[in-house]
Amino acid sequence: MSDSGISGVILAGGLGRRMGGVDKGLQELHGRPLVAWVIERLAPQVDELLINANRNAQRYAVFG
Repeated sequence: MSDSGISGVILAGGLGRRMGGVDKGLQELHGRPLVAWVIERLAPQVDELLINANRNAQRYAVFG
């Protein structure tokens, strides 16, 4: 982790209306959920990483 004191937040709380109600963060791209790709890129740049989700909280919880 860096010493920057920066918090990162992944916003995953949408209703998915444009995708027919599907939770975009949990959709897979090349065998991994989109949220996993975002975490991989963002985590090295921040001291803490939060996921803001209003549904599927248990499924997002596995990402830390």
